[in-house]
Amino acid sequence: MKKPAVFDVLVVYTDGVATSASSENPLDTMPFSARSKHADYNDCYGYLLKICKKNKLKAGFTTTKDITESGYFNTHWLFKRDKWVKVKSACYAPLIFDKFSPINQKQRNLRISLFSHIAIKPFNANKISSIFFDKQKTYDALNKFTIPTVTLKNKSVRAISIAISELQEMIDKHPRKNDFSKKIVIKDRFGAGGNNIYCTKLNQRKEDIQKIAKDNGKVSFILQPFAEFEDAYGFKSNTGFNDTRVIYLGKKIIQAYIRTSAKDDFRCNTHQGGNIKYISKKEIPFKIKQMAKEILSVLDDNNSLFALDFIISNNGNPYLMEGNTGPGLNWSLSLNGDEKNTKKLIRKIVKELYSRVFPKTPNLVVPLSVALPIT
Repeated sequence: MKKPAVFDVLVVYTDGVATSASSENPLDTMPFSARSKHADYNDCYGYLLKICKKNKLKAGFTTTKDITESGYFNTHWLFKRDKWVKVKSACYAPLIFDKFSPINQKQRNLRISLFSHIAIKPFNANKISSIFFDKQKTYDALNKFTIPTVTLKNKSVRAISIAISELQEMIDKHPRKNDFSKKIVIKDRFGAGGNNIYCTKLNQRKEDIQKIAKDNGKVSFILQPFAEFEDAYGFKSNTGFNDTRVIYLGKKIIQAYIRTSAKDDFRCNTHQGGNIKYISKKEIPFKIKQMAKEILSVLDDNNSLFALDFIISNNGNPYLMEGNTGPGLNWSLSLNGDEKNTKKLIRKIVKELYSRVFPKTPNLVVPLSVALPIT
């Protein structure tokens, strides 16, 4: 039996978003289908593997479908000469750059199996991954900083009525209740990228929620009041709503940018047509930096890669909208500076990977500030 390939680090992505190298479909020539909305991820993760190689890190890419046991996978992808290559043989790595969070018991069992051996380490701590993947858990752990949140327990009329009543009670008791309008935001409890996020009309809250729940039968939703933030201090815009994303590696800020929603939309995600403007640490609004400092003390994490998304209400109050473990690594050529700054972020991630694989030899083969020219 052929011995498994041994890597320093493996990127492990959710099956269904990424394609297993075991696929026999001749059209599956890259981890992210060219026919999907994630096609641009191929360039980003190819770049990550290229930077790893430049720094003498042996790295590969695989999916949750390929998990067999702790640290082992059935097949994997390599990135050679700027092309993705399927390798239909087993592989192993002690360090997992985890790009997946389980949403059902089968996936939870896979994650438990993957990290069942003490020698197999996730890049991101399980605690923080759990808090940020589940928006209800985010509220439960960080309710001092977030917007009131209630889970819609099922899609029945009774459950919707109960959830609305619970939410209204929370709003009435909130010390800054004037920040919230009568509209309700309905979010996928486990979603990302601005997908499955809706806002009710003023006088049709129950009817709107019923229709959304019916049209999205497999989605678990949370309800939140709509915070008015289109005219917030420090977020002036002629085109839409704004929020600020601050990306951390442990307790250190490694990137920040302001996101502006598309016209006639309240979602600031770039996947929903939003724009971004990269800013320096000094340009992050002071109120956000104050709140972020408090959040970091609660999270007490020194190693994970995560993003905190903030808004400032029209009354000048900051809120944590959500957190993201391992924020997406992708760039859009249509967004000014996005490719350059995403590559910079990737180089910082590789620097951290290197320090974990070679903790006693911190000097990189290629300085990450200059590793590979930006093209």
